[in-house]
Amino acid sequence: MLAEELNSKESRELLSAVDRMREILQGNQICLPEIVVVGDQSVGKSSVLEAISGIQLPRAQNICTRCPLELRMKVTTGDEYAIIHNSQTPVDAMKTIYDMEDIADEVIRLTNDIAGNGTNVSSHPIYLTVYKRNIPYDLTLIDLPGITRNPLPGQAKDIHAQILTLINKYIEPSTAVVLHVIPSSVDFSTSESTKLAKEFDPDCERQLIAVSKIDKYDKGIAKKLVGEGPGSMKLQLGCVAVLNRNQDEIDSNVSFEEMKERERQFFIKHREAFQNLSDEYKGVDQLVKKLATIQHSRIRSTLPETIEKLRNQIRNKRLELKNIPMAMTTEHECWSKFQSMIDAFRESIQAKVNGDYDCEIRSSMFNVNSNASENTNNTTTEASSRTKVAFVPVSGDDHIAYHLYKFLQKFQEALRNKLARLPTICSSLVKNIHDYLNIILLKIYHQTFDQEYPRLIQRLKEVIIGKIDAAEERTIERVQEILDMEKRLFTLSHEYMKTIRKMRETNNTNDRDSSKPVIIPSSTQSLVKERNVSVNSNKIHYISTMFTPTTNQSVYTQDTNEVHAATDIQISLKAYSEIVQTRIIDIISQICYHQFITLCTLEVHKDMTMAISTSDLIRYMKEPYDRTVQRQNLKRSIKAYEEALKLGQEHL
Repeated sequence: MLAEELNSKESRELLSAVDRMREILQGNQICLPEIVVVGDQSVGKSSVLEAISGIQLPRAQNICTRCPLELRMKVTTGDEYAIIHNSQTPVDAMKTIYDMEDIADEVIRLTNDIAGNGTNVSSHPIYLTVYKRNIPYDLTLIDLPGITRNPLPGQAKDIHAQILTLINKYIEPSTAVVLHVIPSSVDFSTSESTKLAKEFDPDCERQLIAVSKIDKYDKGIAKKLVGEGPGSMKLQLGCVAVLNRNQDEIDSNVSFEEMKERERQFFIKHREAFQNLSDEYKGVDQLVKKLATIQHSRIRSTLPETIEKLRNQIRNKRLELKNIPMAMTTEHECWSKFQSMIDAFRESIQAKVNGDYDCEIRSSMFNVNSNASENTNNTTTEASSRTKVAFVPVSGDDHIAYHLYKFLQKFQEALRNKLARLPTICSSLVKNIHDYLNIILLKIYHQTFDQEYPRLIQRLKEVIIGKIDAAEERTIERVQEILDMEKRLFTLSHEYMKTIRKMRETNNTNDRDSSKPVIIPSSTQSLVKERNVSVNSNKIHYISTMFTPTTNQSVYTQDTNEVHAATDIQISLKAYSEIVQTRIIDIISQICYHQFITLCTLEVHKDMTMAISTSDLIRYMKEPYDRTVQRQNLKRSIKAYEEALKLGQEHL
């Protein structure tokens, strides 16, 4: 009944589909059910595979299996033949072998093509499909290189590590069943292959042992085969003892059918050693039956899960492919993509400048200008409020004009001293705006431009920074020109006379409300002393109506004509200071806005467009090689997953 099920058309087609799916998915993330043959070098691994398949495989004193060999055995009622190829062989280039004696040579030829002439190993598999009449069941085994510890001449020094890495790759997936080939005289639990497998299968649920060289058995072999006694392993899938062809039998070309008969006679002859041991533990036919049963069961149980994994992988890979930026291959595509990024950059800037979505740039410019305005206000106020007027008439009205001239001269000097501080304030204003625009424009730039084009990003970044730097240079020149013009006392503003009239009215009101003597500061006294003028309460007056007196002051009485003259001068100069303050603040703020916003921020996108030629744009936007490879790999994976999914669904 079991044999009929294993040899049914449905089961055989299912195995062929899984074999094809495994080949399609080689190198991808999904692993299909498979039986992996592992063992130390020279433990009889090739002999076991030959006994199972009935074909001669390469033999050598040193390492002979240097690539994974996927051996597919198919039952046929027609002519016997084999097909051999590797993962890179096109379908129409697969070689068909009609003489089974040539298989070993073809395996060696393909091995050399993949791993090179010598003794090094490769992870790229060879696929060998054998159609034979005397095979009891369809069966697929994957033979891996034997574990070797000492490198041969010309072999990589880390050959042992390379082989272990290759073995781990195959035995790690939970879908893999591990067939250990271990001589009967060896402790199963200390074999390196079983130690490796237990790392991934600690409960030994998917391992079995083909006990080779059974003619070299030790005492207690029967218990050892059932997992009891010294040197044994308790495996859920069990052990099967097989008799290998020795070198004399190989040299004598003993057939595999003859070898099976000798194996049967061996167990009969040594029945006392295998007393009470079930037939399922003895002989290559039992091993083939066990392997075919395990293979059939695991394919049936895991195929639905495999199909679901394929669907998930297809979805994930398609999404990953979709997220890769479109490759720019033509001039039109490059300019279209570039212009769309420029437009997004320009619109984002305009929105921020005009306050359509937020007033970030507008409010930031206002705050910077306000701070500069406050500093300018403090400077010009100090220039007027700290300049005191002292009159020292001696005889005649002509001295009034002289002292008015001296006061004007002193005020001009004080004003120029205070104006000397304005370049620092203005320079700080320009620097703050420059630094702010550097931050905000580059922030908008990185938000709107695709970072997948690093060379283009760097080139345009240089354009933006250069544009802002140029605006800073022009602004500094214009501001310095304004400050130089302010060294001359001049205004045509109507606000000047309005301010004077308002201040005079306030001063006259204060004069009527107060008849207190005028206070003159000590600084004025020193001025008088320098001019050798005697000071008395009737002749020296200090106009303090508009200003707060300082300490160390002397008190004097007022003389009406001279006081009013000095008051008018001081009012005029105070009014002029306010005009200067307003003028400087307004015009410098306008200059900054015009240079940094109108001519720079709102125009930088034009410079960015003009800075890139067509040839440069194509070169900058050319897809990086690693992304091209990534896209090709994703497309290849999606195609493989879809093809494997179709096969699996047809046989589910």
